[in-house]
Amino acid sequence: MAANASFATTLTILFSLLFAVTAEDPYRFFNWNVTYGDIYPLGVRQQGILIDGKFPGPDIHSVTNDNLVINIFNNLDEPFLLSWNGVQQRRNSYVDGVYGTTCPIPPGKNYTYMLQVKDQIGSFYYFPSLAFHKAAGGFGGIRILSRPRIPVPFPDPAGDYTVLIGDWYKSNHTDLKAKLDSGRKLPLPDGILINGRGTGATLNVEQVLEF
Repeated sequence: MAANASFATTLTILFSLLFAVTAEDPYRFFNWNVTYGDIYPLGVRQQGILIDGKFPGPDIHSVTNDNLVINIFNNLDEPFLLSWNGVQQRRNSYVDGVYGTTCPIPPGKNYTYMLQVKDQIGSFYYFPSLAFHKAAGGFGGIRILSRPRIPVPFPDPAGDYTVLIGDWYKSNHTDLKAKLDSGRKLPLPDGILINGRGTGATLNVEQVLEF
């Protein structure tokens, strides 16, 4: 009986270890439509690139080890490609969004990116990597949080904000690209955007007094 009990215990442990090894990490699914749309970041109408109608695009909130499945529908009239800046390509390098390792999404077609954000805690962002599209939009934030069972060595923040800051031009991205393709330099930017806005971008914060 003792031998049978010991054998049963061993089998239980082996099955538990097998399950722990083969159990998949959580999946998060996104379906995004990429379109043109009017934007007014510096008070002048421009043709922007929107993701699900948003400029900047929607944030990706995730936890380390999450599998991200991001299905992109390209409704532009030209190829489109997204790059995931700083996100390590643990399973393959074919979805890093760099032209040459990732094929652009043809107009009217879709492509599904599959990423695993493994052991990366912090803030990252995505952006279009072709045809100077970044000067028209198509970018957004990526937030990767620590798994709850792995504590971090600091208190939880009172709030979390995505802040995207960058130069901006009033000219259309196609005009800017044509200027670069002709060998000319770009002028100084017309302004700076914070979360897609040239003026009026605000964040509410709570002052902490230390004595």
